Amino acid sequence: MKFTLVILCLVILGCETKKMETVNKKFPIGNINNYKDNDTAFVNWKRNIEIDEIECGGNNCLINIEFTENIPKISIDQSLGIFISKTGDLNDDKANEILIFSRTNEGYWNNISVWSFKGRKWNEIAKTRAFISENLDFENRITKEDGNYYLIGENQWEEDENGDFKKIKVKI
Repeated sequence: MKFTLVILCLVILGCETKKMETVNKKFPIGNINNYKDNDTAFVNWKRNIEIDEIECGGNNCLINIEFTENIPKISIDQSLGIFISKTGDLNDDKANEILIFSRTNEGYWNNISVWSFKGRKWNEIAKTRAFISENLDFENRITKEDGNYYLIGENQWEEDENGDFKKIKVKI
């Protein structure tokens, strides 16, 4: 009888209940596919409310970004959250590109990438990393100099004369 009671207690204590919520985010991204209507990106993931972390369901932490108008999805690996921003037409294909911020497991560091939709498929045309600690850090990530566009990030291993992370410019 004691053995049965011990097994029952282990089963009850071993059953973990997590408080989960589904996070649904919608991002207006402008005209991506060069049709007349503006497009939207949708991101869904499960979040553990108790620890305020995304629930990966495995080691990969794959997040899918889905779109309107039968635009194929983009899957981002090793991500703990996604923010998407529209940009203008950076490569003269008469359609907007998008900027994807993917939170990493390294604190406030995000992978930032620029994606272009051309020929019914997505192409990553620039990528860097940046330290994102507040909403203003999402802004002004694309600049234009001498007719060329650049994606602005930071080098996490090098500081400038003010002690800030040194800026990186990646040509788009």
